[in-house]
Amino acid sequence: MNILVYEYILGEEIDENTPLLLINEAKLIIHSIIKDLSKNYPSSKITLLVDKKNKNFFENTSILERNHESDLIDDFINHKNDYDKILVLAPEENYILYEIVRKMEENNISHLNSASNVIKITTNKSDTNKIFKKILSNTLPMHQNYIEIESDELIISKKIDGIGAEDLFIFKNREDLERNINKLTKKHYFQKFISGVTIGVNIFAFKGFYRILSINEQIYQRKSEHEIYLKEMFIGKYNKLILDFDNIINSILLNFEGLSGFFGVDFIMTDNNEIFFLEINPRLTTSYSFLHESLGFNPMQLYNNINFDFNINNNKLFSKNLIT
Repeated sequence: MNILVYEYILGEEIDENTPLLLINEAKLIIHSIIKDLSKNYPSSKITLLVDKKNKNFFENTSILERNHESDLIDDFINHKNDYDKILVLAPEENYILYEIVRKMEENNISHLNSASNVIKITTNKSDTNKIFKKILSNTLPMHQNYIEIESDELIISKKIDGIGAEDLFIFKNREDLERNINKLTKKHYFQKFISGVTIGVNIFAFKGFYRILSINEQIYQRKSEHEIYLKEMFIGKYNKLILDFDNIINSILLNFEGLSGFFGVDFIMTDNNEIFFLEINPRLTTSYSFLHESLGFNPMQLYNNINFDFNINNNKLFSKNLIT
């Protein structure tokens, strides 16, 4: 199966305002994907569509240079007959991923992403929250107005369509937030801060079936007095809770069609072991880069056989500092 891979940051012209952390994450994940796809489809053409200034990041990789004189979808259409599938990695922010996949579907371009309709819903965390309040009992209320949260409660605020853990803030109480309101945008929503472990679940879904690949701990650290960021991941740390999370994921996917390929779901687990749903990332995330080593096999193999026999309790615990 010939596959064309496109990653939004590296596929476009990088400017001086692009955070180095995002560039490094993009390079890390693309290296992993190209390597795994090439090993899984050794007789196929696995190619990266990339801006010509960024192609030197990738040695021994089949490259197509992005034609900036035309629309991205036109680039896809021009190579449509050369590739069986296209895999797009792009941020949800400003509906970028949704618009790319929607246009691909309109032009009958076969892809390895989730369906555009589910990307649209999960891009807007408020829309997702409304749906999951009906499906899951433990869904944290999301507020458009921080006044709805008790004045003495810790408040966490994130963009409604934010990229990962960017622009993520925590405030001691309502007064603290109001003193620092200039840090926030109109896109920020508010939730009561729940103390506990942040957990990211790696999932693969294909043709109506799914497999949980890893249940990870996400370690956050303060960047400043109020801003926090994702510093480190412990891949597979909570795999022992597979039965608990399998029940929750099953409830989600039974009531929420269109998620496909690799994607992630985030939760908070309290000190009392209560599990609260946070959000869905309807795309392949940075944690994919460490799955191969943790699983002990090529994750792309699941496209060939989703029933491949493995037990995540046998996975290797793998930690990764995302800053160094």
